[in-house]
Order: sequence, then C-alpha cells, then structure tokens
Amino acid sequence: MPKAQRTRLDEETSRIDEYSEPPDPSERLKQLEHELKEHNSHIARLQKQAGALQTDITDLQTTVKQVEASVTTYGGALKDLHNRLHALHYFNEQKSKMIHAAIGEKKGEIDELIKNFDIEIVRMEERSSELREALNTAQRESDEAAQSQAERQKEYDELNNFQQTLSSNLGDLETLRGQITQADDKTDVATMYFLMSEFHKISAQTKIIPQHQLSVELRQKLGELEAAKEYARAKSAALSNAQADHTNQETALKTKQANRRTTLLADVQKKFPVPPASSVPGALTQPETGTASQGSGSPASAAISTPPAASTTPGSTASQQK
Repeated sequence: MPKAQRTRLDEETSRIDEYSEPPDPSERLKQLEHELKEHNSHIARLQKQAGALQTDITDLQTTVKQVEASVTTYGGALKDLHNRLHALHYFNEQKSKMIHAAIGEKKGEIDELIKNFDIEIVRMEERSSELREALNTAQRESDEAAQSQAERQKEYDELNNFQQTLSSNLGDLETLRGQITQADDKTDVATMYFLMSEFHKISAQTKIIPQHQLSVELRQKLGELEAAKEYARAKSAALSNAQADHTNQETALKTKQANRRTTLLADVQKKFPVPPASSVPGALTQPETGTASQGSGSPASAAISTPPAASTTPGSTASQQK
C-alpha cells in the first residue's frame, strides 16, 4: 500500500476513534452491582457451609469425648465383668447337670409349654406384619383419595369462577389492545410483535360458553367432587381402622414378649406345684454360699462348690470352661 494511502487510512481511523460514543457509566455501574451481588451470594453460601461445618465439628468433639469416656469406663470394669461372667458360666455348668438329672419326665411337658408359647408369639408377629402391610396399603389409598378430592375441588372451583376468569381475560386483552395501538402510533414494530404474541396466547384461552352448558358442567363437576369426597372419607375411615388394628396387635405382641418369662414360669409352677418342704427328699436349689444341703443323696442334691477364681486375661473364661 502506498505511503499516502496509508496516511489517509490512519487519519480516517483517528477521526472514527475521535467520534466513537464513550462508554455509558450506568452500564458499568450495573456490571459492578451484579458482580457485587454474585460475590455477596457466594459469601453467604460459604458462611452457611462454615456454620454447618462448625456444628459438625462441635458434635464430633463431644462424640470423641464420649467414646474416650466409654472406653475408659469399660476398661476399669473389665476385670469385674470377667469375674462375674466366669461365675455365671460355672454356675450354669454345675446347676445344669443337677437339674437335668432331676427333671425326669417333666422335661417334655415343660418344653411343650415353651414351644407352644413361642409358636403363638411367631403367629402374632406374622399377624402384625400382615396388619402393617394392610396399614401401608390403607395409607396409600387414603393419600390417593385425598389427592383426587383436591383435583376435583380445583376443577369445580375453576368452573365455578368461570365468569370472573373470563372477565379478567377480557380486561387483559383490552389492555393489550391499547398498548398495541400506542406502539403502532410510534411505529414500534418490535413492541407490537411481542404484545401481539401475548394477545394471541390469552385470546386462545378465552372462550364464552352458553349458560346452559355452564349449568350442566357445573352440576357434573359438583357430582364428581361429592363422589371424591365420599370416597376420601371412606378411605380415611379405613385408614383409621387399620391404624387401630395394627396398634392393638403391636401392643398385644409386645406385652406377650415382655411377659414371656413370667407367664411361662407361672404355667410351669401351676402344672408342677412344689410339694410341702417336709415331703421333699432332698433340696434341689443349693445356697449360693457354695455349701451343700444335707439331702438324701439324690443327683439333685449334689453340692456346687465355689468356682475357681477367674483369670483377668480376656480368654480366661473360655479356657476354664473347657
């Protein structure tokens, strides 16, 4: 490019730069305000996360102290726990031999009592499970019925408010008509295009129906609503019954489980009452001091000696039992 031509091009570029519109400070202000809003939002999220993290730290600090205290307390009681368990194992070993030798034919009948009682508990557990499933079904059906009632209510309300909605739409269309006319006067085609698209959308949703049609449709929607209400009431009542049945069954089951030992012991003692003390040939239950009662020499009157001392090492109980 010739030098003179380059000079003219530079001069024209300089003139263009000279007459370019300066940046609008209001736009820069909006940009800075937007950036500040984003930063503040980010800071708020970080503060919320920091608060949640601090709560977790505080909770964990408390838990760590609880764990340390539990471990320390357990360590201090470990020797005593080993000794108690060892004594109970020794008691079981010695007493079981005595009882099995003395129980005789009563064993079968007692085992039958226990078996029948536990079978009844299993049956009650199965029934409780069935009632829980029935409760879940009743809850689901009641929720669905309530949802259906809400939908029918909404449909009825919308139709019952048909005139108000129609008047509102007509008013909106009239407002848009005025705005479109004003934009037309200003030859503002872009504004007219947008407002007309809104006009078309609302116009498509605005219909006038005959009075008789409104009457028929209202009665139909009202009938559907009343049917939905009746169905929801029935399902709600069924749910209440299912809840009561399940609660009663659970209460009976927990009571039977909690009273298992007491009930069975009473049944055993009723079936096999203890004879008067003078007629007992030998004492079955020995004093816990470890001394034997002087009986007739039957297996049931065998003395239980004091158990050997338990080792303080963790596996000592098992080794002594062997």
